[in-house]
Amino acid sequence: WLKPHWPRLHLSKMQMLAFVVSLIAVQAASAAASLPENRTTEVPMIEGGGPSAAVPLLRKGSAGSVRAMNASSPIALDAQLHVPAFFWNVHWQCSVAAQGSSSACKEKVAGRFVQLAREANAQIVASVELSNGMSEPVGLAARGLEGWTQVNGPCARGSGGDSAALAFAPGWVVEKSGGGCLRNDYDTRAFAVARVTPPSPVRGCSSLCVVALHAPHTAITSGRGTVSNVCGGTVWSCAIAMGDWNVPVDGVGRLWADLIGGSAPGLSFPNERTCCFPESQHYGVYDHITTNIAGAGQAGHYVYPYQLLEENPVEQHKPVSATLALPLGR
Repeated sequence: WLKPHWPRLHLSKMQMLAFVVSLIAVQAASAAASLPENRTTEVPMIEGGGPSAAVPLLRKGSAGSVRAMNASSPIALDAQLHVPAFFWNVHWQCSVAAQGSSSACKEKVAGRFVQLAREANAQIVASVELSNGMSEPVGLAARGLEGWTQVNGPCARGSGGDSAALAFAPGWVVEKSGGGCLRNDYDTRAFAVARVTPPSPVRGCSSLCVVALHAPHTAITSGRGTVSNVCGGTVWSCAIAMGDWNVPVDGVGRLWADLIGGSAPGLSFPNERTCCFPESQHYGVYDHITTNIAGAGQAGHYVYPYQLLEENPVEQHKPVSATLALPLGR
């Protein structure tokens, strides 16, 4: 029998050592590939969309389909404070039964205002031109918002004038407030302002500056001193304003600068037609909520149809509910 001939490998000691090390590395990589993953994953902020009958005040980011991590793996969660708001310019004709609006219009609209605000689970509401006479805002607590804190912005001018009001749900603390006129001539309009503490902290904000306004058709020439006195430094990056701006979203920045100042708003919505009944005679993309809070997002909105048309509510705007998603503080 002949023995098989095997070729001999002539390797130096260094070559042999390198071969062994590479073999060990291949085996280690193969073993690691067979083990479960153990990575840290950042969970994105989740923003809602569209109207909701019940919007939670506080919502945290959800892991969704991200793999479950072991207890030692940190997960970054972006938490949000959801602030549902409701605002509506019912227009002065309804409040004083003028130009064909019925004598029952004000009381019925006041009831509908409260009904829609409750259905929207609103935490902040702003009424415009819902008034006793021309300049005294209607009290909303007596119409069904029991326990709420109302801030009035009466603007009297001769026999005319204008009105705006804010109201905050229980849990919100009003620290200081004010209001008044945005001009001193024929085009005067009203505003109300409050410095408030929300039920949960907002990142970077010890308090919030909240404004309800009915902007003039020309320019804002009064009111900034009142806002500054009420809100102080919160105007710079912790402000929210809502109501009838009388301009589309792209015109909000100029009015904001004239009344509030501070940093320019980074978020304004919705930007839809809201003016006015009857639409055959009026047109406007006017009613928005806006904020300069860093990291703020929108968590849905709904523009309602005109309400109580049987009362002929002349020049009524469409009611709006809108939810801000604010970054939660600690």
